[in-house]
Amino acid sequence: MWSKPRPAYSAGQLVDCGTFQLRLKVNSRSRRISLRLDNKTGEAVVSAPRLRDLPQAVDFALSRSDWIAGHLAERPVMQAFAPEMDIPYRGGYLRLRQASGRAAARREGDVLSAGGDGAAYHRRIERFLRLEAQRFAEQHTELYAQQLGVSGVRVSLIDPKGRWGSCTPGRKAIRYSWRLIMAPDEVFAYVCAHEAAHLRHPHHGPDFWAEVEALFGAYAPKRQWLRSEGVGLFVYAAPQDGPSSTQD
Repeated sequence: MWSKPRPAYSAGQLVDCGTFQLRLKVNSRSRRISLRLDNKTGEAVVSAPRLRDLPQAVDFALSRSDWIAGHLAERPVMQAFAPEMDIPYRGGYLRLRQASGRAAARREGDVLSAGGDGAAYHRRIERFLRLEAQRFAEQHTELYAQQLGVSGVRVSLIDPKGRWGSCTPGRKAIRYSWRLIMAPDEVFAYVCAHEAAHLRHPHHGPDFWAEVEALFGAYAPKRQWLRSEGVGLFVYAAPQDGPSSTQD
């Protein structure tokens, strides 16, 4: 009996599922189909072990439409940094204030001031947070790398869609989301230990998690914080000045 051929899907494809957008991925290291929400873009992301498994992955995502819709409804509204806003910072909060002219962001106690309006103001606040995140990441990565007997690790910042960090052991390069500076210090430190552990263990097997615990201690509560509270760190985005603007 003739049957209708299934759609041909490709890795990276964005599928319009009506109530949500579905991003397709292939992860050869995975043993099963997985589904998650991208904190930054609001897309649902489904991963399959092989390219030929993508039709099954799409079916799986469609079967979880209610779950996806429910979590999308809970997703915080995006907002730009603006004066008189309280933003999370290293386990506490900073009150944003307006400064005159084009003044760079400057912190005094629990107050962070910057000049400019709209996107310019947002960029100055974000630049301050990125500098602080770089310092924190470098210090803690060096600490954990020394415990592993590794030197010359290069640290940089990124703004990934859903990951907090990544490690390329062969290059001794680790990248972190700058947004981690808005998390409690112990959460950021856990991510540094997590990525440093990948310098020895480029996987998430038992040996890797044992290394993380040896470096950091009890990591489970910090990992859970990222899962339950981390989405709130992705709500800040620069406003668009006009049709030709891009996010800084």
